[in-house]
Amino acid sequence: MMTRAVAAVFAIALAGCGAELGEDDSVAGENLSDEHEDAGSDMDTAGTLRARVCADGATTKGIDVSKWQGTIDWTKVKSAGYAFAFIRVSDGLNTPDAKFAANWSATKSVGIIRGAYQFFRPSQSATAQADLMIEKLGGQYTPGDLPPVIDVEDDGGLSPTTVATRVRTWVDRVEAALGVKPIVYTGKYFWRDEVGSPASFAPNALWIAQYTSLCPDIPGPWAKWTFWQYTDSGSVPGIAGPVDTNRFNGSLAQLQAFAASAPPKPLPFSWQRNTNGTYSFNVQPGAGVAKVELRVADFLIGAPATPNGSGLLTYTFNVATPNRVIEARGVAADGTVVALGNGIIDSVSSTAVFVRQTGDHEYEMGLERAPSTWATVEVIVDGLTLTDLDSGLQRSTRKAVRYKFSGLGNRTLTIVARNAAGTKVDTRTRTLLVR
Repeated sequence: MMTRAVAAVFAIALAGCGAELGEDDSVAGENLSDEHEDAGSDMDTAGTLRARVCADGATTKGIDVSKWQGTIDWTKVKSAGYAFAFIRVSDGLNTPDAKFAANWSATKSVGIIRGAYQFFRPSQSATAQADLMIEKLGGQYTPGDLPPVIDVEDDGGLSPTTVATRVRTWVDRVEAALGVKPIVYTGKYFWRDEVGSPASFAPNALWIAQYTSLCPDIPGPWAKWTFWQYTDSGSVPGIAGPVDTNRFNGSLAQLQAFAASAPPKPLPFSWQRNTNGTYSFNVQPGAGVAKVELRVADFLIGAPATPNGSGLLTYTFNVATPNRVIEARGVAADGTVVALGNGIIDSVSSTAVFVRQTGDHEYEMGLERAPSTWATVEVIVDGLTLTDLDSGLQRSTRKAVRYKFSGLGNRTLTIVARNAAGTKVDTRTRTLLVR
């Protein structure tokens, strides 16, 4: 991670070459100048009593980095006792971090617990930024990695209400795709003044930025911090120059447990439309699932729950509506969502698109109730025609394609039907959130 002081030096050095460090290449803490003004007093610069919160007990050392650290000797970092590292994915949409992929794989290889963060630009599309985070992690995000982080320290000239809404959009989208609650990185005054301290983020872990020798002063709605960035001038073996250093609020074993929180496992499910217009849903809950909830457009349509057996539900849609998001949630006895399946249902009596999850990042996509003259179906994603795992064909005669995606996030599906002569007779488009 490049600190602001080091960034300034780089900017001066590059100026003679016609380049400089732009505002769209920021790193964690760069915009939080007010957060660093803590000389150790119990009162802040506004004369308000600080809400200092100390660690619960032992703490664990870590760092956060970006391309500005150059090439890092991660073996030396590990040997020096640093147990975790947050790695920058990008500054918003415009500046992907050129070192992310190398740092992401290298930390894993030496046994450092890794996490990814994104410098959030609320003036840009929150959805697109979330999708970039999801895409960069792809199928690489696994239990043992830290939850993804949204770095909230830029308001984009927007109101606190708007900033909070866009942060919520990012957080909800990433959580839906990866199955874990993202961490919020911010500073007390920025969160209070530029985001409005919304209470809805209390369930998300807090990574607080405050450079002090005492305990950090944290904002509402949090009562404790999970990570604390306490300096931007740390000296760490294996890294040239100063680097941000952090503490985890807990022991190494507690950090490992925090990182090991597994994303929900896939929850395969299927359905069929009966001759009387009802739909029969079949869900296989599996071990650890106390009940299953079926939701369409986030509306609960029923709970076909039988632990360790088939979950069956019959439901009648009151309105014929195409392109509806459907989700199956497997819930443990303590209320935790431990399994998820998602897809798309066209609740219409005529030819319908269907998409349903069949495994880990694996979906079946096709047409139901298609005319008999429609001989084949092909599914095209981002210009690529998918090969059906069941038949081995791109033009699937079973009018469906089952495929395992390697990248997560929103994917645009173009479903093409052809007759026996190979002539295109129908084209339909859907957007699927692959997770």
